[in-house]
Amino acid sequence: EAMERAALLICELADAQVANGVDLYPGKKELLHLDLRVERINSLLGITLTGQQIATYLRGIDFTVADEDSATLTVTVPAFRVDIEREIDLVEELARLVGYNEIPTARPNISMDYPQRDGMRQLRQDVASVFVGSGFYEAINYSFVAEKHYDMLGLSAEDPRRQCVRLLNPLTEDQSVMRTMLLPSILENIRRNINFQQADIRLFEIGKVFTFRSVEQQPGERYQLCAVVSGARYPASSPLYFSEEHADIYDMKGAVQRLLQTLRFQGKSGDIIFQAVDGAGDTSSAAPGCPYADTGLSLRIMDGENQLGLIGKLSRQAAQAFSIKQDVFFVELELDGLLELPTVEKAFTPLSRYPSVKRDIALLVPESAAAGDLLEEIRAHKKQHVVYANIFDVYSGKPIDEGMKSVALTVTYRSDKKTLDDATVDGFHEKIVNALMSRFGGRYREGKE
Repeated sequence: EAMERAALLICELADAQVANGVDLYPGKKELLHLDLRVERINSLLGITLTGQQIATYLRGIDFTVADEDSATLTVTVPAFRVDIEREIDLVEELARLVGYNEIPTARPNISMDYPQRDGMRQLRQDVASVFVGSGFYEAINYSFVAEKHYDMLGLSAEDPRRQCVRLLNPLTEDQSVMRTMLLPSILENIRRNINFQQADIRLFEIGKVFTFRSVEQQPGERYQLCAVVSGARYPASSPLYFSEEHADIYDMKGAVQRLLQTLRFQGKSGDIIFQAVDGAGDTSSAAPGCPYADTGLSLRIMDGENQLGLIGKLSRQAAQAFSIKQDVFFVELELDGLLELPTVEKAFTPLSRYPSVKRDIALLVPESAAAGDLLEEIRAHKKQHVVYANIFDVYSGKPIDEGMKSVALTVTYRSDKKTLDDATVDGFHEKIVNALMSRFGGRYREGKE
């Protein structure tokens, strides 16, 4: 009424005329038209509504609905409902209009399986768990290292491990390239520990190494394991209960064997073997392809013709370059190659209800006879009856003849079907002893010994 009075006064006083059909409202928008699928509504809300029911609900809140008898309704949104932009907004309005209490509730259908984990991530966690359980501490070093490390290790100019990625803006000279191997950083850790009077060291690191490809390509990346042991075999242990022996290459080999057995790895072409580097016995020279390892104390971890890693003793020259004055034994293992190996499935073997019988063997064999070969020969006989075999004593020296050693073994026999009598066990035992004597040229120790 006020606006009409104002218009009347303007006409009387200013000789104006009222115009019709003029709209100067700026930014006027066309009404929004949305397609609303009946099947979609029923699927989302879990109820059954017809097109006519949907149209009735929407018209009650000033929506215009066309084609109410078809599977898809055409809905015109009023101008004041600026919150309605998509079909799902209309579905939400219908849920509110029908009433949330009328919508049935149901528990979600959740699958009981879980997504497959990244194999490399799981392997890294398993490897770390095994080495921690073996008494090692994990080291985490920078991926940026000093290029002089390769000279300190004695790598040749053609060695592919010198093909490193150089940083354009290194923080320091000691962090100018990306590492192509993990060993130098751990050797720096050993030197630092020794300087702080911690000479008994067991460290391992799992990390990426980087190889330069070309300027246009990203560097190659692969995961590697490096572990070292140096100092006492039983660090921080009382000599009353543990010997003060120093660790050697067999401690490192044992840790790798424990890793392979715990994770149940087997070779693609047979068993994974530890192969001595050619030229063993000459500890003054370096292993071929690995100038920082002593040849006489180096073992290749082989899967057929494929080398998975290397166990060795740090050479004297490399140790001096890193200012280390004690023996260091290390292992380098390619985790990408390890991940490709097949694994043995876990299987349960029921416990036997019958007792076991133990027999000992004491033989004189040549010094060249390997302990592992003796045990393999024993396990090859009547595998279903030999449940355990181990060497518990090795002795050489007077009064043993030169070039010979005394080896004492224990063998445990058991059957899963019956109790073994003495005559049966004696028969198995005699065959094993004769086989050892025949293959290794052994003989019984005499009574005076």
